Amino acid sequence: MSFSRNNIGPPNGSSLPQSHVGSFNASQNVASTPAATPPPRTSQQSNMSMSFPSNGVSRNSVQRASFSGYDDSNGYGQVVSFEEFKPQIYTAVYSNVSVYEMEVNGVAVMRRRSDSWLNATQILKVAGVMKARRTKTLEKEVAAGEHEKVQGGYGKYQGTWVNYERGVELCRHYHVLELLRPLLEYDMGVGPAGRGAIQTPTKEQAMAAQRKRLYRTMDGQGMSQTPQGTYFQNISRTAASAVNAINKARFDSPVGKGSDGRRPSIKAPSQMGSQESQIRSASQQSMQSIASDSGFGSNMQNSQPTGLLDHGDEPLEPPRKRIRSSPAQSRPFQSESAMLPNSSMIEPTPTEPSNSFSQVYPEPTVPGGPLRGLHHLPAATTPDRYQKMKLIMTLFLDKRAKDFSKHPAFLNLSVEDLEIPLDKYFNSALHWAAMLARMPLVHALIDKGVNIFRLNAAGETALQKAVGTRNNLDYRSFSKLLQVLYPTIEIVDYHGRTVLHHIAMMAATGGGGHVAAKHYLESLLEFIVRYGGTAGSSQAPNNAPNGSNGQQKFEVIGLGKFMSEMVNIQDDQGDTVLNLAGRARTVLVPQLLEVGANPHIPNHTGLRPADYGVGVDMVNGGLPGQNGESESFTSRLSRTRRELLDLTISQVSSLIEQSFGSMDNELSAGLSKKQEEFEQWHNKIRESAKARQIEQKQLDDMKRRSKDRVGLNRQIKNLERSMEELSTLLETLQDDQFSREILDARNADSSPGFDISQFKPLFPEDFDASVGFSDKQTAFLESLPSIGTLTSRLECYHDFNNEIHREVDSLKSKNVVLGENYRRMVMACTGWSEEQVDEAAGGLTECIKDLNANPLPEDVAIEILMKDRGQDW
Repeated sequence: MSFSRNNIGPPNGSSLPQSHVGSFNASQNVASTPAATPPPRTSQQSNMSMSFPSNGVSRNSVQRASFSGYDDSNGYGQVVSFEEFKPQIYTAVYSNVSVYEMEVNGVAVMRRRSDSWLNATQILKVAGVMKARRTKTLEKEVAAGEHEKVQGGYGKYQGTWVNYERGVELCRHYHVLELLRPLLEYDMGVGPAGRGAIQTPTKEQAMAAQRKRLYRTMDGQGMSQTPQGTYFQNISRTAASAVNAINKARFDSPVGKGSDGRRPSIKAPSQMGSQESQIRSASQQSMQSIASDSGFGSNMQNSQPTGLLDHGDEPLEPPRKRIRSSPAQSRPFQSESAMLPNSSMIEPTPTEPSNSFSQVYPEPTVPGGPLRGLHHLPAATTPDRYQKMKLIMTLFLDKRAKDFSKHPAFLNLSVEDLEIPLDKYFNSALHWAAMLARMPLVHALIDKGVNIFRLNAAGETALQKAVGTRNNLDYRSFSKLLQVLYPTIEIVDYHGRTVLHHIAMMAATGGGGHVAAKHYLESLLEFIVRYGGTAGSSQAPNNAPNGSNGQQKFEVIGLGKFMSEMVNIQDDQGDTVLNLAGRARTVLVPQLLEVGANPHIPNHTGLRPADYGVGVDMVNGGLPGQNGESESFTSRLSRTRRELLDLTISQVSSLIEQSFGSMDNELSAGLSKKQEEFEQWHNKIRESAKARQIEQKQLDDMKRRSKDRVGLNRQIKNLERSMEELSTLLETLQDDQFSREILDARNADSSPGFDISQFKPLFPEDFDASVGFSDKQTAFLESLPSIGTLTSRLECYHDFNNEIHREVDSLKSKNVVLGENYRRMVMACTGWSEEQVDEAAGGLTECIKDLNANPLPEDVAIEILMKDRGQDW
């Protein structure tokens, strides 16, 4: 999409009609100022120029609401300098780093001049991300890429900084791209330091200008809202109390009323004079940046009446689905003369509205009850009505359409046909136009005579449906919507919900719904503060009597009535607006408390906003009545924080005492029973533990015996195998002389004909071989084996004896180590010295022998061991 920066003529090559306003001279026609298109984003410093056709063509006279003087782009206050409503961007230096800074929603957002890096922490704050979630987001999403953490130095400069591209992605992801677009698209100029434009002010200069605007506001010269805090706090805390008190007094006192008891109304545009259009040029900021100031859009105005404004390109789909053009692309200027009433503009209305018009205005179904709208028309069930419904739907096809006077739906259908429901929820064309922020279509439908009080199946007006989407935030069109739908502010739907309830439910939704809800609430409050109690004209339906001018005057709800009757309305569940907002912890709570929302009104389940911690520390120290009764405005302001604290402490203390008292009674009643059950289970556990110990010991003994049995069987098999091998070997060596006789281990040396026990009697120690051998001696010697066999046996005996000696020595060394271990164990258990242990070794040995001879019973030994281990089962 390309944008031209040249002078632009009227759309579609034709000029727009201009109304004759009041006492305008016929020759003093002012051409409509066409909408300026934003410059390309690559160049931010191009000036916007306007062309004024001077062909003198006469314009058709079309009357609009008496709020045509109400700013078409913002709707709050008289014409002020364009520079005052631009998002203020100024330079500042923090920690020796030069930055561009812009304040959005009370958060200072910075962009470094040296490299255009952005503070991701500040971006998440603007998006309303809570601190816990913000920390996780920075750690998981931001810290994963290129970033820079600043933890020291100036507080505002601290946070996580990311490069420009990553910062823009964060803005788009958290739906704050439009709010931060002025800073993101600010032309930093050339050079490494980003010098920017010469007229870029410093922070001190910007603060001075802001104070100047504040003084002008307090002097009645203008009223602009700053983005931080609630609406009244943005004026100042003193002004917040003063404005509320003044409005309360203004509505309760007869001062300023006419002789007939009615307040003077702003005259219709046809009765007003005109002034020369004021043309403002813009530099350094695109027209889109104007619309993002404080959430109220731009303040560029023109002498052209509201009803004849060039409404720009409006998409059919919500902007999150379609690429939308700039809201400021088609916002002309409006004259300063049509904004605030002066002495020449205010006069008593000549007649009562009911005497001149027959507008179908809804009345309460019950005297003194809530105001209801008009029931919806039947659905399109016949072919004829279905074709009419399809024709009405074609109104939404051309998203750029501005003039619907020649559309077939307006030419061929009646007013009642234009109110045919378009969907299963019985939403009419006016409902859909308001939801999609299609302001040209809204104006066209109302001009045709479509009743603004027509409801859908849920009893919701077009205004209530409009606050359920964020389209009017994205296009900054909610203030313009209030100009034509303000008579429906007090309407209550079939669930007992006002437009405030719908705003609170919008704030509870995700995806930036709280930002839209905050904008809608602030816009509504500013509209009521500025025009509350004044009578504006609204287009009457087609059934107006002949001779009427097609308009009916409806009084805008005043701030006093709004605070006393509307803020604390309960729906069919008993929930007030504050109950819904407090339950969801939305950003609307401070603003609602400031306008008199009572935190002590319970719903049908008994829950109050104060139960969620709402209203304990209220704005400006005000407190609604304790029992749900509305206190006077001055008494709410006179409440001090100390009284609030004492009241809260007393309530909390009473609740705590009651809770603990009931808990104490319940615990005392069940304590004895629980104690008995505990003792029973304790005894069962002890018995089970003892039985388990005995069974475990038996199991261990059986496992040991089973293991020993397996080992012995293995040894027996090995020995039998060895015996077979040796037997086979002996048979091989001795052939037939081998005998398989099994000898006793003690008589292993005995063999047939050889008895070693006969050796000593036959050969005593004093035997002399020189004497000779007797027959017995000779027979014994002949029975002996050969010398080689005896020698082999002797060697075997020596080897066996040596092995036995080595085993004895090994056992002795093991006994020494084991004795040392026992000594250290006794020393550790008794605390004795080594000498004392050696002295008591004899006694310990006797004691152990005695225990082995007379062992203790199993259960007694287990009990002693468990007590010694400190385990009382």
